[in-house]
Amino acid sequence: MRTSWWRPEAEAAAQPSGHPLEESGAGGDVDRSLLEPISGWSDELIQALPTPIYTTDAEGRLTSYNEAAVAFWGCRPELGSSEFCGSWRLYWPDGRPMPHDEWPVALALESRRPIRGVEAIAERPDGTRVPFVPYPTPLFDASGRLIGAVNLLVDISERKRVEQSLARHRDEQAALYRFTDRLYRSTTLEDVYQAALDAMRESLGCERASILLFDDAGVMRFVAWRGLSEGYRKAVEGHSPWGPDVRDPEPIHIADVRAADLPSDLRSVINAEGIEALAFIPLVARGRLIGKFMTYRDAPHTFSDAEIGLSLTIARQLGFSIERARAEEERHRAEQTSRLLASIIENSNDSVVSKDLDGIVTSWNHGAERMYGYTAEEMLGRPFTALIPPQLRELEAAALQRVRRGEEPPPYESMRRRKDGSLLDVSVTISPVRDETGRVVGVSKIARDITESKQAQARQELLAREIQHRTKNLFAVVHSIVAKSFAGKQTVQEAEQAVVSRLHSLAQTHAMLVDKEWQGAELAEIVATEMSPFAERVSAAGPRVLLSAKAAQNFALALHELATNAAKYGALSGRNGRIHIAWDVDRAAGAFTFQWLEQGGPPVTPPGRKGFGSVVLEQVMAEYGDEAPQMEFDPRGASYRVKGRLGAVEPPHET
Repeated sequence: MRTSWWRPEAEAAAQPSGHPLEESGAGGDVDRSLLEPISGWSDELIQALPTPIYTTDAEGRLTSYNEAAVAFWGCRPELGSSEFCGSWRLYWPDGRPMPHDEWPVALALESRRPIRGVEAIAERPDGTRVPFVPYPTPLFDASGRLIGAVNLLVDISERKRVEQSLARHRDEQAALYRFTDRLYRSTTLEDVYQAALDAMRESLGCERASILLFDDAGVMRFVAWRGLSEGYRKAVEGHSPWGPDVRDPEPIHIADVRAADLPSDLRSVINAEGIEALAFIPLVARGRLIGKFMTYRDAPHTFSDAEIGLSLTIARQLGFSIERARAEEERHRAEQTSRLLASIIENSNDSVVSKDLDGIVTSWNHGAERMYGYTAEEMLGRPFTALIPPQLRELEAAALQRVRRGEEPPPYESMRRRKDGSLLDVSVTISPVRDETGRVVGVSKIARDITESKQAQARQELLAREIQHRTKNLFAVVHSIVAKSFAGKQTVQEAEQAVVSRLHSLAQTHAMLVDKEWQGAELAEIVATEMSPFAERVSAAGPRVLLSAKAAQNFALALHELATNAAKYGALSGRNGRIHIAWDVDRAAGAFTFQWLEQGGPPVTPPGRKGFGSVVLEQVMAEYGDEAPQMEFDPRGASYRVKGRLGAVEPPHET
């Protein structure tokens, strides 16, 4: 056995009292024979290691290295000549050049201590750069004399890529949250357009983008844009891959304009604008195509699945918000029209009523008959307060008092009671009626039924709040998935795969619920979506069950975990395995049962450890059962069952 060339006790005994070079004779040559044990040891060991490793003498000159180091450096440095490292150049993580005397091995030799917790970037002769973590350790002989150093290099390129991917995902989600918040606060269509253009830039990285909507003639026209010339807009306005009547249009992505099959005149216009790649994303509201938004790239660009998903998310929220803003502007226009009406119009579709200063009805038009259900004969000479709910009569009395003083109250919203007892929302405009001398002798009231618009407004506001609330909840779920998916994973790649697959499942359910305006989702649809990759090997049966938004999300996560486990270890890991999914409802008893059964796979054994999937299946799903969910690992196939209250999974019923 060779004499040990690195012992911790030797390192401790070798701590210098003066300059590090004093122990070997500053300025003198190192005895090369002292390095022979190192070289001999390295020849036998380090060449077999897949990790880059090399040794130096006490002055930092390279004495040996393995082939893994050659591959890492991209070159084969000269032994006894190259100092401290075989890399072409080294940089700090922020890109600053690293001075030669601050290279990790140089610091380890100077301080006679191992250097840990340092990251650096190595540059190869071909210009490529590799982030890595060095582990330089000084070497001492049996007498405690410094004879060199050994350095192990760990390539962290993959880890950096995963970190950047996660950071990019967080940034995208943050951009979507800001977009949702701005839409919720927007009051005009222009506010909506600018929020969407900002979201495209922040989440998709597009400095140039545009929004086009169909006009009344069915022509697609620009309504907002960034970074496009006037000449380009005029040349392409009206071009659209879809007509107004197209149902369920799909996004179109052109990765390279020069290679695309486009009309020559359109291609020349696009090339002149410096556009190399572009995407058409349809805008749909209430199931109807209303326009599109477009993103442009200055270089060829392959659109990733993540970018396409983000684009569709932006499009859904943009289409909804455009419809909401249009409805709001229409409401304002209707109110303005009401304020301009100054006289009684007998055949108006609105209720146009006049009364004296004591509140007694003196005229009643056909619009009032249709709106309230009373004929003129039934109302003339009666107090108008018969139509006003008791809690609102003080408001009417105050408005009448202002008219008596010659004032014209501003329009307001109120409620009226019809002849059949039902209530309706109305927008009311009051104007004084004057005689020939200018004296106020009565009041004219124009009332418009706004019940439907009020309901639509309340629904839109509820949906906007729901989107904002659900987005915040989504961040919490994403954070939990990312945090717990790394637990127990052996590699970064394994952890990344778990995170991405779970977030994809969550995104599918989120998109489904957005499309359904957060009213819930069918269990059968969730099963079909989650099991689509294995559709030919899955049977599913059960009655119609509408799940609440929260239950839909949790059942989707549970199905994802069950399918993932089956694909890795269970029935879906072999050729002949099958999955049977069934659920049942007993509405009389208010009971609900969900079952999962695997057959035909390899023999099943219980898992050795529990991870995020167990948390979902045992703890999260426990919310829907009267008893703990049952996960059994029969050798013939795993099974899972949730049995509980129907009311726990269905949306709450309005009363």
